[in-house]
Amino acid sequence: MKNSQFIELYLILNQRQRKDFRNYLASPLFNTNSKLVIYQEKIDQFLDLGLDQLKSRLFKYLYPNEIYKDVKLRLLFSELLKHLKNYIYIEEKQNEDQDRELSFIRFLRKGQKINLFEKQANAFRKEILSKKNNWNPDHFELRYQVDLELLSYESTKNRFSYYDFAESSETIEVSSMLKRLRIYLEQLSHESIGATSMEYPFIQPWVDYAESKNWSKYPEVHIYLLALKMYREPDEESHFNEYLLLIRKYENDFDFERGREIFLTALNYCIRKINKNNTQFFKQTMDLFQHCVRTGWLLDYGVMSSLTYKNIIALCIRMKDLELAIKLLNEYKNLVNPIGRTTIYNFNLAKIYKEQGNFNQALYLLNTSVFKDPLIELNARVEMIKIYFEIKEERLMHNQIIATQNLIKRSKKLGYHKEYYNNFLNAAHRLYLTKKLTPLDKEAWLQSIKGNNHLIEKGWLYSMVDKIKSSKE
Repeated sequence: MKNSQFIELYLILNQRQRKDFRNYLASPLFNTNSKLVIYQEKIDQFLDLGLDQLKSRLFKYLYPNEIYKDVKLRLLFSELLKHLKNYIYIEEKQNEDQDRELSFIRFLRKGQKINLFEKQANAFRKEILSKKNNWNPDHFELRYQVDLELLSYESTKNRFSYYDFAESSETIEVSSMLKRLRIYLEQLSHESIGATSMEYPFIQPWVDYAESKNWSKYPEVHIYLLALKMYREPDEESHFNEYLLLIRKYENDFDFERGREIFLTALNYCIRKINKNNTQFFKQTMDLFQHCVRTGWLLDYGVMSSLTYKNIIALCIRMKDLELAIKLLNEYKNLVNPIGRTTIYNFNLAKIYKEQGNFNQALYLLNTSVFKDPLIELNARVEMIKIYFEIKEERLMHNQIIATQNLIKRSKKLGYHKEYYNNFLNAAHRLYLTKKLTPLDKEAWLQSIKGNNHLIEKGWLYSMVDKIKSSKE
């Protein structure tokens, strides 16, 4: 059993879902094998050890006097997988159950089953309100739908009867506001990495209105408004600190899609800080990366993208923590898609070799690997350019710069990335040509590197320029 489908699926669940799954197993309505509850607790205990260690430790616990046999665990994981699929089905059905309840209430109103309608509608509304301390943007739309049914009933019962229109109106407006903010933040995320800026109509009046009505009292709105401030006022780090506290508080309530968006917003803020040479955000960013891997926010169906894998190792290197880089290189390897896993592993290993001064080993891996992802291919060429400069192989450096420029010209899949890489190549070519600099010219170049937000490898360029010998004015 090279892989366990149960473990792969279980790793996708967030902490709330894992807790709910344990409760599911503990219920005799769904599971009659009480031992599975204990086995699942052991799996949770060993989950961070990796699949091979998990299986070894679990088998030793289950069969302490027997030689390891994979088939016995396969039967256990098969039984757990059956229950996990059923749990996922039940959880996915929960929202549909609410829709079904709403349809039933509507049916009772139209059928003029007044007593039953009043009882069901008020009970359902009370149930929704009882969960208002949880984080769930969908509750506002659902609550509005229930209120609409009650309004329709009241209008037929007595057109002069009192109805709280203001409360119902705010509910639907909050629901609409959350949808606007969510899509606007996605737009800002794309713009922050170079996508074309677009105007989003009426967003500011909506934000002003939400703040005037104190909608930040709703944690759903508060989180999105803080995210917006993080884009608009990036120097006010208090917004980020408050955002981080809130998302940690409500994390167990997030579904995968929203949770991923929310934590990526936090990560992207940290990365933008790092790109402006704010080294104080190194540790915070790494903590977020590791947290999002553990909880699954950075995994698509349990799979880590090559780009995420590369970025994590690159951050370790920028932190000058090669021990952590090697640890995560191997720990996260099996999370990466098998297609392309070896090449991205070799690329990351080459970067580590370079930092260790093992330039020949780094160049061997970079020259012998075939990178199908055009961005990884470009990154590999950038690493070779850096190595050639540092080992003073100027002719090879120059040839690689020319070859990489030609590759960029031919590529049709790079989009806005072209500008970033071309800016690096121009800077690298200037490095190749420059032997000495006046102090004023050096300082001007260093400042231009720091101020250029469309440039990769700023830290390396800054370091190399800073080492250039100074000439007299």
